[in-house]
Amino acid sequence: MPYKYIKYIFLSMLSLFWGACENSDEPVATYGCISSKCYNSTVVTPSGKVVDIIECDNRYKFLRHPKLYYEDPEVREMMDEDLFFTEYTPTPDERCEASNCKFIGPEICYDMSYNDENGNVHSYDICVATVDCPEKK
Repeated sequence: MPYKYIKYIFLSMLSLFWGACENSDEPVATYGCISSKCYNSTVVTPSGKVVDIIECDNRYKFLRHPKLYYEDPEVREMMDEDLFFTEYTPTPDERCEASNCKFIGPEICYDMSYNDENGNVHSYDICVATVDCPEKK
């Protein structure tokens, strides 16, 4: 009876080891990551305002200055309509997202506040890494 399950255990272990292998010649999925290239770009809001963004090959778009999400309702509305648009900057990583970008230093920090259900105001700091990517050609 236990021999019946040895095949399943073996196949499970094999798939774990196989998933850990990398192919450096082309982007492959490893542990849920798919390598993508990102580029500095711009987007135009409906009223004609130009906003700096980071646009990636995997369709994701990030604000280069995340504070705009909280300050500009038009930018926030535009982002809320696009499922692939987020206010955070991508994380430069050799195997995953933004593989061609790099951290360039200091984090951008700003204050945020919100009202809870009792009407109390809570403040906190948000710090987001400054990322630089090549220009989109």
